[in-house]
Amino acid sequence: MKATTACGEGGGGLGATPAAIAHPHLLHGADAIWQETNCYIDLWVELLHGWGLDPRAGLPFTVAQDFEGDHFTFFKYPQMDLETLYGTVVQEMAVYDTLQAHVMAQVERGHTVLLEVDSYYLPDTHATAYRREHVKTTIAIDRIDSQAQRLWYYHSLGYHSAQDEDYRGLLRLLPDLSGNGNILFPYAECAKRVRPSLGSSALIDASVALMRYHLARRPAANPVGRWRQVFGKHMDTLLARDEAYFHLYTFNFPRQLGANFEMLHHWLCWLREQGREVPMAAMAVIDAARTIATESKVLQFRLARAVARRRADPCTDCLDTLETCHDRIMEGLITAFGCVDNDPIGESQPS
Repeated sequence: MKATTACGEGGGGLGATPAAIAHPHLLHGADAIWQETNCYIDLWVELLHGWGLDPRAGLPFTVAQDFEGDHFTFFKYPQMDLETLYGTVVQEMAVYDTLQAHVMAQVERGHTVLLEVDSYYLPDTHATAYRREHVKTTIAIDRIDSQAQRLWYYHSLGYHSAQDEDYRGLLRLLPDLSGNGNILFPYAECAKRVRPSLGSSALIDASVALMRYHLARRPAANPVGRWRQVFGKHMDTLLARDEAYFHLYTFNFPRQLGANFEMLHHWLCWLREQGREVPMAAMAVIDAARTIATESKVLQFRLARAVARRRADPCTDCLDTLETCHDRIMEGLITAFGCVDNDPIGESQPS
């Protein structure tokens, strides 16, 4: 038995074929500062791209990123925004049978399954975790063939497939996984395309409305300023811990901060490309958003050097730049778009 969606041999008219995503979206292009951001953002960028949609329209939420004390916000497309802009409803799946049975059932209905899996069985992670480490990540499965024991999925920078033992490992069909009652069911979501994406003019209006909405959710205080209050303690911990901790720390701090604002930079560039008159205050922050992306990478390199030398680096100039740019961005966007505390889509919601 097999199941396919519009992104395979079957089709419901809303999807694109895998050939349409032979190349990653420009957000993952070779000139990207942070080519990989986090598993959820990277997945949705390529999934939307595979559906023939532009993922840049959905990036206004990046202005709400905050310092969470032990990490910067793990930024991701809000479900509300995906539904508003792209007509896609994302909801948690009830998992009680085999994962294979659930994935089959949803794919047969034309849906895409977002599933937390172990990278140990993901062939596309051959340079990092594949057959080496057990690392949690999320993939989006839109095709499955249970007879051939093969599935196709979006992950990281593209579209991939897994088969045989990898298939069985991802779906927990291996003997040590399928019969182990001590292993919790993974978290799974279902992405349902309930209506077409908004058209160009309505998409722009709704995206700008979302920017106003998310600006009202921006942090009350500059998150970089709050980070630097504890940066010295973080540096002490980095010097005391091993290399594995360094990689985890830099993923959750400079990478999340830098990649988030690179995405904001791309939203502003997308808005400029749409032929609409973009307020000068918004144009003025394009470079500042990109500067946060580049300076965060500089900071990561300096942290690596400090750890290698076992010598603290206060990174004062990097943090100064990051904090100043964040203030400039928020001030410029508020001037350009204002902010709202009510319905984020307002009158841009199609009738």
